[in-house]
Amino acid sequence: MRSVSALLLAGATVLTHGVLATAVGQSAAPSKLYLTAAASSLVEQGLAAAPAASDAASYQEIPSPGVRYLPNVARATNVPWIDSNGWRFARGMRKVSYANVPAGSASLAAAEAFVFNVDAIINPDPKDLEDLGKMLRFLKANEQAPLPDMVNIGVVDSPSPLLNEVLNLLTRRNLLYKVVPAPDRTLDLNVQLGTPDFPAEAAANPYEFAARVRAKLGDDKRLVRLYGTSTVIARLTGDKSRARLYLLSFGSRRQQDAGAQAIRIRVQGRYQPAKFAAYGGNPDAKVSDVRHPGTTTEFWVPNFNTCAIIDLEEEVISRARARDGTRLPGPLRGGGERFDSRARERFFRP
Repeated sequence: MRSVSALLLAGATVLTHGVLATAVGQSAAPSKLYLTAAASSLVEQGLAAAPAASDAASYQEIPSPGVRYLPNVARATNVPWIDSNGWRFARGMRKVSYANVPAGSASLAAAEAFVFNVDAIINPDPKDLEDLGKMLRFLKANEQAPLPDMVNIGVVDSPSPLLNEVLNLLTRRNLLYKVVPAPDRTLDLNVQLGTPDFPAEAAANPYEFAARVRAKLGDDKRLVRLYGTSTVIARLTGDKSRARLYLLSFGSRRQQDAGAQAIRIRVQGRYQPAKFAAYGGNPDAKVSDVRHPGTTTEFWVPNFNTCAIIDLEEEVISRARARDGTRLPGPLRGGGERFDSRARERFFRP
């Protein structure tokens, strides 16, 4: 389906305004999406290809992505539990098969494979073909040579069966990490089960373990923070001059529709938004209220359904002025207006 090549910065370390973020090299070509015979009409339209019988056996079957709402006795309500395959991709799966996709989930499966840049075979329910076709057109329109993952946490690989759920919670909490064979000193934080900071028994409660990782890293070093949602996963890619932020919504309707300003985003580093694309959103919509508190960039993201993509360009004007000694305007000195702390409390879901 896709055939774009590019030269990537593999393993490069980028100093993002005081925070070390490692660019993790991936395939130089965008992922390939294949559809089974159930979606032959979409294959005939050129939106995807049919998998070769000789190659299909090399694809690992994974569960369909989605969300479950589990009871929270303490709050007498239900809380969302995201079923994402992001942690599987972090552990090295690059060719996967969504063999059993329930009705209503095919578009999310396609978006997940696209966002995490993995090759995938999707076996959709026939009821989903119209929406899946729209999603494939959206993904194809926003395809580009992939940029490296931006991460600043290293999780040392371990045979412990608890590690998978730890990785799942880190993914859900948008704590951007990579799995490493040994501690990586280029990263801000290394997480290794069995060490004093991260005892193995602590991993028995993944929620508390993820909170421990967040506390050890510190919120000021988180590469991405989302306010106003607990069902959206972010993936940040980039190099020294640009970044691309992917947002993948797992909500029951997968529609971020809390008014014109659905989610507030904070990204480590000073950027200017260059492009916003949202599936199911207004094609003319743009991110709004862009501010630069300290060494970060904050903005509101408009409504979207399932997937949104924000392209960011490094803010170079302020750096040039700083080098020649020119006094910067208030916001560019880091003294600009911030997202009110009380608003953070209202919108942020850890």
